[in-house]
Amino acid sequence: MTQQPYYMIDFSASACMFEILINDYPVISMNVEGQVSTNLPINYAILESGEQLLSHKILPLLGETSIHEKAELKYDIKLFDVSNDFVFKEQFAEYKSEPIEDKKLPVIASSKKFNAKVPYKLEAWQNGVSIKNDDNHKDKLHLAYNEIVGLINKGDYTGFQKKITAREHNMTSSMYLSKSESDSRIEELIEDFKSGFKTIPVDKKSVFHIYGFGKVAMLKKLNGESGLTLVNEKTKEELMLDISFYLPQGSDKFEVI
Repeated sequence: MTQQPYYMIDFSASACMFEILINDYPVISMNVEGQVSTNLPINYAILESGEQLLSHKILPLLGETSIHEKAELKYDIKLFDVSNDFVFKEQFAEYKSEPIEDKKLPVIASSKKFNAKVPYKLEAWQNGVSIKNDDNHKDKLHLAYNEIVGLINKGDYTGFQKKITAREHNMTSSMYLSKSESDSRIEELIEDFKSGFKTIPVDKKSVFHIYGFGKVAMLKKLNGESGLTLVNEKTKEELMLDISFYLPQGSDKFEVI
């Protein structure tokens, strides 16, 4: 039996915008004009043991109306046991897109299910209130993002840390991190803030997205990147903060999850 199951998605993509979701929560969204390949942990989107939904969308490159003839997406899920080093256990849920050729397609989407066994149960967005795609919720989400922006820019790192407490607890639990490892995650992020990264105002053109079967909200740029961006003027580097929000039961204020 796997003691600390660690699920990762191994993917490669070319000439497309794409999004891969676990349980309707985005684990990767990118606009790829060339090629990209990497692997990413997905435990944080697996809230508890049982059946999980794996889905994806392949979309036209930004500014295009149909999927590029050379567009391709491939992925699979790999399971490791990290209780004692990184031990590979199995690979499953393989997917490879069909050649596009001269088909004029606006989107390709599909989904499948897989079973996962994890030793935790995350208290996350599944406990939230359903979110509506209306001006009221959009305005409240912009306020929630700008509150985070304000905390970072005025150097209130304690306030920022409080805002992301629930998110970090779930990350720590799902990735089997010790307290010191968890603290290091936050410290490294705050060091980036202190080294000159400043958040820029959230673009009013950011797209309002609803995920998590109606219970998660995010703002994203047109290219799929997070709506929360930090820029270091000296080094010209950018830092994306991938955060999501939900509405807890009995509350009308978005909170980070």
